[in-house]
Amino acid sequence: EYKREPTGSGYVDNASFGSMDPKERLKRLDIENIEKVFLYPTVGLLWEPECEDLELSMAYARAYNRWLVDFCSDSDGRLIPLAHIPIGIPGLAEEELRRAAKDGMKGFFVAPYIWSRKAHGHPDHDRVFAAAQELAMPFGIHPSFEPHWAVPTRFGRMTSFSTAFYQNITGGDAVRGGFTSLFQYGVFDKFPDLKVIILEIGAGWIGYWLERMDAVYESPLGKSVPLKNKPSEYFRRQCWISGDPDERSLAGVIPFVGEDRFFWASDFPHADHPPEYIPNLIELTNLLSESGREGILGKNVLTCYGMD
Repeated sequence: EYKREPTGSGYVDNASFGSMDPKERLKRLDIENIEKVFLYPTVGLLWEPECEDLELSMAYARAYNRWLVDFCSDSDGRLIPLAHIPIGIPGLAEEELRRAAKDGMKGFFVAPYIWSRKAHGHPDHDRVFAAAQELAMPFGIHPSFEPHWAVPTRFGRMTSFSTAFYQNITGGDAVRGGFTSLFQYGVFDKFPDLKVIILEIGAGWIGYWLERMDAVYESPLGKSVPLKNKPSEYFRRQCWISGDPDERSLAGVIPFVGEDRFFWASDFPHADHPPEYIPNLIELTNLLSESGREGILGKNVLTCYGMD
């Protein structure tokens, strides 16, 4: 009989109290003095990189979305479900997005790669953006594992557990690429009411990124971008970003970008963050103004998801 040797990197190895049972999760919220939580998956980030059958991939996502609604159903609105929508087949993605909205899901996320190998902002995905705008369902890009064809190979294939640190630190590059493609293809002018969220890759970098995009937009290279305004203006109108509780540098970035654009995410129960995020969050918020604290602790995320 084959027995897997524990590595400490598996989901169950790090599945602490409240990570798999909704009643336990509510108890954990009480312990941490948290009123509500928006739920994104952990195990659900694993199968899409390996599933080349895009119709089957959507079936998996639909099963997860229906399960998550059930998971949150007896929480008096404290556990809030967000859908996973693969967009490799845009027609099926739109169909599942509309079904998930009817089921009570408040938003959705996509992976940082697409099996069609088309950028997130590509016009083929316009029907998904149009539906998201119509349904007032914020569109998020969330990090995940990636197919081998999507992983950068400039240093060889660094995809084993032995390079887990490197992969985790650089994994946000794929999210940044997908996000930036929304500007390249003019998504924000086509869909001025679409809400976009950058998820779980930290937020301290966004100040540099917006300034860099604005600078290139105003250079001769900006002629390749079908946008009426500077990228930072769209960000301050239509985008939000989640920061980590241990990002003390946010105290300098938030006032520059806008206090109403940021909220915090625990990343619970992922293994790449320590479980003591509440003390870190307190340390971060003590560095912010009163209005900045109010925004990052809850006001901004409720506004983003239309629950304010």
